[in-house]
Amino acid sequence: MEKELFIAVCDRLKEAVPELRWIDADEGQLNVSERPPVAFPCCLVEMSYPQCENHTAGTQRVRVQFALRVAFNCCAATNAAAPVAVREQALQRLDTLQRIHEALQWWSYGHRINPVRRVRVTPERRSDGLKVYTAVYESAFMD
Repeated sequence: MEKELFIAVCDRLKEAVPELRWIDADEGQLNVSERPPVAFPCCLVEMSYPQCENHTAGTQRVRVQFALRVAFNCCAATNAAAPVAVREQALQRLDTLQRIHEALQWWSYGHRINPVRRVRVTPERRSDGLKVYTAVYESAFMD
């Protein structure tokens, strides 16, 4: 189910958050010294099974997490002295994060998994001018 679920998450984001210009598996694209090989804004997806519990007849209850690294190549000012239009443009990244949340929160992949819930969203400290957030969502299913 792992490949099918990964594709479903990416397709869901592509459909619900059209401003994302690049949705892909997180293969370290943002960890390069030159310009990252993505289009911005991008969403890099890492799926993991942090907990699996055995149940009857060889089945398992699998807890699945999706770590989304959402990156923006933004340069506009967000300080209180900046013109309102400049601040609005710079903070559009927060609107994108909200649309990602609306796309995934309580999504159940056609009742194949438990409704997805947000666990946390944290910004990364970077010196390369990119603004990157890691958003972690979690669900569970029987396998």
